[in-house]
Amino acid sequence: MPRTHERNGAGTMRIRAAIALAGLALLAAGCQSLDVKNPNSPTQQSVLTDVNGVLALGVGIQQQYAQGLINYLVPNSLVTDEWGTKSRSLISYQSLLTGGPNFDPSFDVVAAPYTTTYRIALTANDILTAAPNVGLAAGTQAGLVALARLMRAMALGQAIQQYKQVPFNYNLAGGTPQPRAAVLDTVVSLLEQARAGVASLSDTDLSGLKSRVLGPGFDLRNTIDAMLARYYLIRGNYQQAVDAAAHVNQGVLSVLTYPSPTTNPIWSLGINAQYVCGLHSFTTQAQAGDPRPAYWLQTTVHPAANPADSTLDELKKFSTQNEAIAVYLPAEMLLIQAEGYARLNNTTQALVFLNLERTAKSWPVDQPAAGLAALTTADIPTATDLLKAIAYERRYELYQQGTRWEDMRRLPQPWNNALSMDFLPLPQSECLNNPNARPACGP
Repeated sequence: MPRTHERNGAGTMRIRAAIALAGLALLAAGCQSLDVKNPNSPTQQSVLTDVNGVLALGVGIQQQYAQGLINYLVPNSLVTDEWGTKSRSLISYQSLLTGGPNFDPSFDVVAAPYTTTYRIALTANDILTAAPNVGLAAGTQAGLVALARLMRAMALGQAIQQYKQVPFNYNLAGGTPQPRAAVLDTVVSLLEQARAGVASLSDTDLSGLKSRVLGPGFDLRNTIDAMLARYYLIRGNYQQAVDAAAHVNQGVLSVLTYPSPTTNPIWSLGINAQYVCGLHSFTTQAQAGDPRPAYWLQTTVHPAANPADSTLDELKKFSTQNEAIAVYLPAEMLLIQAEGYARLNNTTQALVFLNLERTAKSWPVDQPAAGLAALTTADIPTATDLLKAIAYERRYELYQQGTRWEDMRRLPQPWNNALSMDFLPLPQSECLNNPNARPACGP
């Protein structure tokens, strides 16, 4: 699993990101060489003023998110009831699982989500600055700008699920951490701008972006709407969440891909490095007849655990090294509509969408299907019971999708499972080196 301990100023980080991503993306996308004397070592200026360099950054920001996704999933899955640690895992992983008592804010698992967000935000800033100035076709330019806003919003959205406060102005090093409400406002604003930017464009207008920038299987329009639905819900904009979720095509799976020599980071961590597995409680706490634990986990394979009193199930879904990861699962949109209607006190519609997800025996895309019996108002007579039923479906449909931590904070749970910690502390390096962060670091 790639990790980093470095913390650089914004200018240095931006140059390194631009150069590295340009080289990677030019190879991946088949772009022509940059028009510089040494195309193997382009400067930041040459990347940001060359059409191929800017397109390469569009390819690269997707790779940044795809490879950095694991840095968001590790805390999310270990502090909740999703993953346990194998005997070979790092002490920092075991500390996430147990919550202490010696949890150290200098651990890389604390810094990694922060650093990943910072890098993606800087790359997005470069794209937004450069895209209007390099002679791109109008549709390609608009699509690239929308992609940059989407990726920045997705990274910020992941970060604010990890920390109580994060900066959202990454133009300068030493940004001031902002509270969750302000960060969520920024996430939603970025996504709304992204949606508006492509709303009037045809598929033909976006064909250049699709052929030269977007990863295979990555659907820009549906991903924007799906992220809007997710973050409207978290922000408490329930009708807007319902409306955005309804726009997402249930027959489309938008994915992050891992062609060789890259590898699926869940495979790298769980299968190759042998650090994590699923907690067996995920299997034992499922309702009778629910097939979804066996979709995600090898439910009869129990490797050695640390702490030794944990029982684990080997990972199944991401057990091959180049397997794609869904950016979101379409069934999440049904559950967003169910919760949105429940929060709006429309129990009838909430139950309709809950049962659409719960009773499905198959889907047009690769995601788990429960095929369970429909619930009635007699099964869930109170508003709390309805939210608990939604929490159950979210746990089993959206396993290791990076949503569980927020779900356990937001929804009443049918189990007594507890979080090992409410949020990550800000990274120690940030607290030591950034005066603007110190008020958010505590004593």
